[in-house]
Amino acid sequence: MATALSTVSSKTLFLKRMKTRMEHSKYLTVGALTKYLKYKFDQDPYLTRVYLKGELSNVKHHSSGHLFFALKDKDAVLRGVMFSRNAHALKFQPEEGQSVLIEGRVSIFESSGQYQIYADSIEMDGIGLLFEKLEKDKTDLRNQGYFDDKHKKKIPEYPKKIAIISSQTGAALQDMVTTLKRRYPLVTVTIYNTLMQGSKSRTTVVRSLEEADGSGADTIILARGGGSIEDLWTFNEKDVALAVFNMKTPIITGIGHETDTTLVDFVSDLRAPTPTAAAEISVPDRVDIFEKLSQTEKFLARSIHQKITSDKNRLSTFSSYYKLKNPDLLYDQQTEKLVALKDSLDSRVTSKIRESGYRLSNAKEGVRYNTPIFKIRRGAEILDAYTANLDRTLKAKIESSRQTLGASLDRLNSLSPTNVLKRGYSYTTNEGQVVKTVDAIGDGDIIETTLRDGTVLSKVTEVRNDAGKER
Repeated sequence: MATALSTVSSKTLFLKRMKTRMEHSKYLTVGALTKYLKYKFDQDPYLTRVYLKGELSNVKHHSSGHLFFALKDKDAVLRGVMFSRNAHALKFQPEEGQSVLIEGRVSIFESSGQYQIYADSIEMDGIGLLFEKLEKDKTDLRNQGYFDDKHKKKIPEYPKKIAIISSQTGAALQDMVTTLKRRYPLVTVTIYNTLMQGSKSRTTVVRSLEEADGSGADTIILARGGGSIEDLWTFNEKDVALAVFNMKTPIITGIGHETDTTLVDFVSDLRAPTPTAAAEISVPDRVDIFEKLSQTEKFLARSIHQKITSDKNRLSTFSSYYKLKNPDLLYDQQTEKLVALKDSLDSRVTSKIRESGYRLSNAKEGVRYNTPIFKIRRGAEILDAYTANLDRTLKAKIESSRQTLGASLDRLNSLSPTNVLKRGYSYTTNEGQVVKTVDAIGDGDIIETTLRDGTVLSKVTEVRNDAGKER
């Protein structure tokens, strides 16, 4: 009986365990579910190629070259990644707030279980393109030095006239006027009602800047209340920024809220975080002026009192001075001093003249001792001797040369062909060449014989040598 009960109990336990195992087998692990969902995402044709538009946020450029980001709009946020092989081909630098168009696939990242966009390409969209142009304009102006502090004009501390360029329909204008009147009622405010947004705003803003710059204002405020980036875009236009930069009048910009920074803020002379702040920093506060005047008044009163007290003490000291009680003492003392100075001057002048006389006498003596007259005379005597000797030498040389020349002429005359001809001799030439042998002429040659008093032309009919033979 006991054995039967034991068998039944073991069977029951086995059945319970089997049932428990079957019940647990229907539960999946998180990893298994994630893999299943990832498989579904990867097989869905609508998710393998998706086209999304949105705004970039949490942009991170990884050292590996991968780009991590979040894509958001007003309804949702989606994580995204672009691997380095595609990120290197981007034509722009992804940054926070850029509106973009993304082409890629949607899948699940298993480690976090989040679905995300795997981007193959990213392009700027709409306002994003404007941001790209803005960055280019900003870089160009910065590189050309438009943002340098050396171009910033000083804002007048106590302006008499302020020109405000803003829209009369904006709440910011009333706040600025109220602030100016409250802080510094002495200032005159001129308002240039200007279209501050829209397609025509760029032209009207530039025109208002030019008019205000020629109005004689001490300070110009360019201001607009807050709004979307599209509303404020007029102040990111390059031609508007250049118009602000070229202003001759100091200009303060107060565009949007504190977090809004436009291109004109970089080129203006001073940037205020808000329109109201622009009004505040353009004029002093009358409370501060009154406080400063009060402090100055107290300082002047204290300084004057100290000066009067000091002068009274000095006057009291002078009035008790014994020489002032007896002025003759002052006169006598100065007279004695004048006499002493005159004697000292006379003595110094006399001494100076004496010393100069000694130096002059010594100089004269030195001149007489070192006079060159004796050297000149000795040189003249030596020169005369040299001249006489040179004359004798030249005469002797000329005579010797004359005799030598005469002897040479005699020898030349004795050897002259003319003298030889005078003695009855002659010479014969054949075609300009002197005939020295019978071999130099032939039958029929015309020869020229030169005598003492002329020449004879002959025609050779026969030529014989010393042996009497015809040649």
